[in-house]
Amino acid sequence: SAYYFDRNREAFDAIVNYYLSDGQIPYLCDTMDEGLITREFEFFKIPLTPREFEEEEHSVVDVRENTRVGIWKSRVDSLINKPESSKIAGLYAIVDCFFILISIAFLVLETEGKVKDFFINPENKYYYYLFGINVFIMAFFTGDYIARFWSATSKKMFLKQILPWMDLLSILPFYMELAIMAYHGPQNPADSESTSVGGWYVVLRVCRIFRVIRVFKLARRSENLLILLKAVGNTSTELFVLFVMVFMVVLMFGSIMYTVEKTTSTKDTKFTSIMSGCWWSVITVTTVG
Repeated sequence: SAYYFDRNREAFDAIVNYYLSDGQIPYLCDTMDEGLITREFEFFKIPLTPREFEEEEHSVVDVRENTRVGIWKSRVDSLINKPESSKIAGLYAIVDCFFILISIAFLVLETEGKVKDFFINPENKYYYYLFGINVFIMAFFTGDYIARFWSATSKKMFLKQILPWMDLLSILPFYMELAIMAYHGPQNPADSESTSVGGWYVVLRVCRIFRVIRVFKLARRSENLLILLKAVGNTSTELFVLFVMVFMVVLMFGSIMYTVEKTTSTKDTKFTSIMSGCWWSVITVTTVG
């Protein structure tokens, strides 16, 4: 059997998003008729009165449309955060994702032996071409972050979200790397994998590792992925209980295996400690179940 609701389709999408986003009214409601969205919310027993709707819509108009700066903030916000708002916004989203993928590809290729020299050796003929592309991409990411912060309705709410901080952590390593290279000079390719180089270049390698956070920038472009992350956050208590149960199982069977091997084995055993037994238990649980 199935249920059929003879309701407005656009409003019904807003209702579904309301429940999927843990009770947050999506921006889709701002484009609908007040009476229509109020009737739909009342039909589905969602606590939204006309007075509350007026206050929310009025606050958006006051902040973003009553002044020339507010109008520009609204346009920039639509361009960056709402790809469906216009063709230019959709093209911007495609370019953003393309640059993210290129940046991640550069991060991976820098560790490949055959092409690593292209990225870290200034004497290589391709070094400055690739470095220029990287600088352009990072300038794009920096401008994107500044524009997001400037066009945000509430700076406090912007800073309370985790994705803006991930964006910042993915940008800062590039500028730290530039500062270190400008002060100490380019790193010798022969020392790129050495552990005996100076402390500054250890920091440089750590900065390069942090660039992997850029992959989370893709999550911002997927509404379904954002909903999934929200669902994971809402089930944090249950996940914690799950990890505790797994930890108990791993510790118990790891200890049993270590004890059995040490008392019954006549040959040298690889279970030399409880930690090695726990490692066996983790591999068994995660691969066999």
